Amino acid sequence: MSPDISKPVRGGTRPSWDLPEIRDIQIRRVSFRPPERRNFESSLARYKEAVEFLVSTDGPVPARALGPALFVGDVKVIESQKVGENLYRFLVFDSSRLRSGAPISWGWISDQKGERRVTRFRYELNQ
Repeated sequence: MSPDISKPVRGGTRPSWDLPEIRDIQIRRVSFRPPERRNFESSLARYKEAVEFLVSTDGPVPARALGPALFVGDVKVIESQKVGENLYRFLVFDSSRLRSGAPISWGWISDQKGERRVTRFRYELNQ
């Protein structure tokens, strides 16, 4: 048996996973209709409304295995989707956990408190 003497494969530059800056956040209560599934019921089927965070950024969120998250105080908001160019929608279904005036931070789902980017925004629900 001969040893493997091949040279290591050179990788390209690592992609940047820096999140863009948040320009604006619009917060409001919205009606919610869960996605229809063919073979099972969505775990979100019990919800009829949510608190929506419409987040405008100064650039696109990089695509990677882990998604972006908003942190409202200590509440992690991970239910999200892209809705336009540099525009993202985050939803919270249990609004009782959100505290008025709580600071809003920005990061990846797995980010710990010290890794999150603090924003100038605070949680205030616009009725």
